[in-house]
Amino acid sequence: MTSPILTLLLVGICLCFVQVARSECCSSRQEVTYKMDRGDCEDVGGHGDYPLKCEVTICADGVAQVGTYCGQGSCNIFGCNCDGGCLTGEWSDDFVRKNQKYGIEIISVRWIPW
Repeated sequence: MTSPILTLLLVGICLCFVQVARSECCSSRQEVTYKMDRGDCEDVGGHGDYPLKCEVTICADGVAQVGTYCGQGSCNIFGCNCDGGCLTGEWSDDFVRKNQKYGIEIISVRWIPW
């Protein structure tokens, strides 16, 4: 016979997973490898061996990822149900556009699995 406390705990865990399954998750991100004519990799949130090759992980808005997920506000531990939803945009196109004063040339873009 199962205790009532264990039953409630299992029901709570199941409800958490149902919520995660229905909510939008903001765990998508891109790793962008690029060269730049001016500035340093760090000027746009990246790292690397300027001017040969820099890398940065960005969110959909084209800005270097800050934190664990790409939500507009805080997210749950699964990267879902973020306050304000996910950041939106055109990914690497926005990265180049927002940092045009540095003369960025994209070498490669890779989706980072979560």
